[in-house]
Amino acid sequence: MILDILLLSPYSKMFYLAEYFACRVYNLHIKIIKHIQVSNKQYKFRANLHKYHDAFNVEDYFMIHIRLERCPLKTKHKLQISSARPFKVLLMI
Repeated sequence: MILDILLLSPYSKMFYLAEYFACRVYNLHIKIIKHIQVSNKQYKFRANLHKYHDAFNVEDYFMIHIRLERCPLKTKHKLQISSARPFKVLLMI
């Protein structure tokens, strides 16, 4: 194969080498994309292991905790009194 390249004209040799280089770069990009996809799947799996998904059914009861940073000033105290009891799930959307 190397002998065939040496026997080619200079222009054909440059074209062949450029095409060879382009194919190698393309194949390298395909490998990198596959590696990134596998890495992302592994990361997503590991990250989702620690998540807790709340699954409420109709007629279940749950408690609400209102954080201070979600409310304007002086409203947390008023809302805290009304949210001190469990609430019932009426409808699943």
